[in-house]
Amino acid sequence: MKPLFLALKAKLYDYDKIQSDFSGLLKGRWVAEENLHITLNYFGNKFTIEELLEKLPPLITPVPELHLSGLGYFEKNKILYIKSEVMGLASLSEAIAKEFSLPQTKEFIPHVTLMRVKSITDIEGFKQMVASYKDEELGSISTTPELMQSEIRHPGGAVYTSLQSFSMAAT
Repeated sequence: MKPLFLALKAKLYDYDKIQSDFSGLLKGRWVAEENLHITLNYFGNKFTIEELLEKLPPLITPVPELHLSGLGYFEKNKILYIKSEVMGLASLSEAIAKEFSLPQTKEFIPHVTLMRVKSITDIEGFKQMVASYKDEELGSISTTPELMQSEIRHPGGAVYTSLQSFSMAAT
């Protein structure tokens, strides 16, 4: 069984420019543009597609229109990401996690992963480039959550398939 997760797809205004700006500063694999997303909940292999399609719809609440601005770096996991500071995503994620008894071991930080960094070749240049994107609007996020399936393929990394889009439950 392939891992499942609930996500909001991301659309960047100029992903090529971001990649170009960081090209001499770090090494790693960029996430394919069609795979950019915010993960709301990761289900892994704990549930079948059928179980999720049955239980998720009444839990889905409206997601506001989201814009992505600024870059960040998770040092511990070595992830370059785009920030999304939107109220409501954490509560949606927490409600779903509670319903499915998913572990909540860390704070939910909505973000779009751009790269798992293998190495930073110019630390000061990298920090300056991240800072230069501080308030820059970089893209938007879909307001429709999707149940996605992940398949790791080598070479090339993960391929994500959308299994179901969820319209908003009545409030």
